[in-house]
Amino acid sequence: MSVMKRKAAPKSGPILSPIERDILKWAGEGKTNDEIGRIIGKTKWTIKFHLKNIMKKLDVFSRTQAVSKAIGLGFLSPLKSYDSAKSQPKLKICIVGLGKGGTALLDIFKEDPSMEITGVADANPTARGITLAKKLNIPVAANYKEIIQKGADIIINVTGSKKVREEIKKIKPPEAELMEGLSARVLWHLVEEKRKRIMERERVLKEHTALYHLGLVIENIDSMKDAASAILDYATKLTYTSAGSLGIFDEKSGEMILAASKGFSSNFDKVDRWEMRKGGLTSHILNEKGPVVIPDVRDYPNPNLLLVREGVVSLLGVSLTIEGRVVGILYVNDFKKREFRAEDISLLSLLSVYAALAIERVKAIEEMRQLSITDGLTNLYNHRYLMEQVHKEVERASRHGHPLSIIMLDIDRFKDYNDEFGHLEGNKVLKGIARILKRAARTTDTVGRFGGEEFCIIVPEIEKDGALALARRLLKEVVKNPFPNRKVTLSGGVAAFPKDGKTPLDLIKKADKFLYKAKREGRNRICC
Repeated sequence: MSVMKRKAAPKSGPILSPIERDILKWAGEGKTNDEIGRIIGKTKWTIKFHLKNIMKKLDVFSRTQAVSKAIGLGFLSPLKSYDSAKSQPKLKICIVGLGKGGTALLDIFKEDPSMEITGVADANPTARGITLAKKLNIPVAANYKEIIQKGADIIINVTGSKKVREEIKKIKPPEAELMEGLSARVLWHLVEEKRKRIMERERVLKEHTALYHLGLVIENIDSMKDAASAILDYATKLTYTSAGSLGIFDEKSGEMILAASKGFSSNFDKVDRWEMRKGGLTSHILNEKGPVVIPDVRDYPNPNLLLVREGVVSLLGVSLTIEGRVVGILYVNDFKKREFRAEDISLLSLLSVYAALAIERVKAIEEMRQLSITDGLTNLYNHRYLMEQVHKEVERASRHGHPLSIIMLDIDRFKDYNDEFGHLEGNKVLKGIARILKRAARTTDTVGRFGGEEFCIIVPEIEKDGALALARRLLKEVVKNPFPNRKVTLSGGVAAFPKDGKTPLDLIKKADKFLYKAKREGRNRICC
């Protein structure tokens, strides 16, 4: 395994171990947890554990943010673009006269990697360009003959002296070009334009490299939260904006759901979904084919009051679509009035393509994951997922000494119900019971279909008495529910860790044992 060259760690702030820096480097290159694990001979779960620790140390919420912050802190080296000029021979230049014109040329040439200033000359030791030349380690002379004799491809005379011009012509090498007067001014303009083009090319390269890097990163993300955070992080950096948000379109409700936000107050995230008002900002952006610029949201005919309260002034938004179908919407915001560059608009438009594809892919992954852990009929968690969660909760309760209870429930005489009314009617009962259990349980509880007509509820952080009260309340809710054919009741059992069992299997067996005790004692009751 090759070992990357590391920068010295910062004097203060978080400390990352060598293995954590290597993992971040590979994550930044777009490698999956599996790929990183194979490189260092660890499982993907170990890599995931390391990444969680890294994100905690760096106080970030995604792999992308961790990579960006690590680069900023000096743990990782930033991406470097290839400079083709380095492979070409440099043009050697000497400048005679370091007044305003000569200093301007010196200032331009020093940034051009294709040129080398072999020397500068001025009879005045206090000329304005002398200090700059010395700072750049460029040979300085009072007599221009000294630097010309060292050799140069181009000699630029900006003294304006005819005498100096004639003397340079006599002593310059025959292959050297002499430029002065109007030619020098033309050169200055040409070089300045070239410098601007180089800077623009470097900026475009940097931005498109960032887009490519984003593509590598989001290709391996399988969480909507991480994907949205990565997209938004890149969008704000590429457009040099201080805030932004990303909404995902919910086709069922017709609403936008806030997937990520950045740069706003804590009140902003409280509005985590919103309807698309006719004439509103969201509707306006979604109805446009490309990005939409709002120079001042306060002047918009139907302003978004939440953005106004947050202090947003300028806004750039783009719809995220695939084949004409809306996937979401991406905003970048600034708290001062600004004119977005054409490059900003173009980049956000390109980024929207990446974003839409990434969101669609992650959405499909999450849907498949959800299908794999849920029961198709009731939409509750299935038996496999329930067993995984019981193992996790027992381990957590054992490690921290927290209470944990298990409730097992079974529909009374369900076979008779199916025989009398048919399986379709029986399915309606199963779905009705599932809705009641899901509605009554806490968000921290895990409700699932254990099998057939049996249900299981994992109740963390609750002693047996609390779980018993919940189970009895559920039985009353079921009895109150008007099922179409006849009254439906449940029987149940409650077991608590560690008194009734110290292992997941023992705990479930004990809850099941109490359930059948309830059946024997007359049904429609809870035993423990």
